[in-house]
Amino acid sequence: MREVMTQNPIKSPDMSVLTKKHANKWVALSADYKKLLAVGANLSVVLKKAGDEEKVVMKVLPNLGYAPIGV
Repeated sequence: MREVMTQNPIKSPDMSVLTKKHANKWVALSADYKKLLAVGANLSVVLKKAGDEEKVVMKVLPNLGYAPIGV
């Protein structure tokens, strides 16, 4: 008999910490998406500013939302 696996849908994160001023910039957010850790023009600057804290890093796109990356 085949085991059936179920998955719970991932809840959409609250991106309210991001504003229009973050468009076209890289950002680092806390793992719970509640705190903006760093903002910069390029990925390396944001990673350096955010340090070793657990984080979510993404490029904020104008009018389209965001594009998260795995780091």
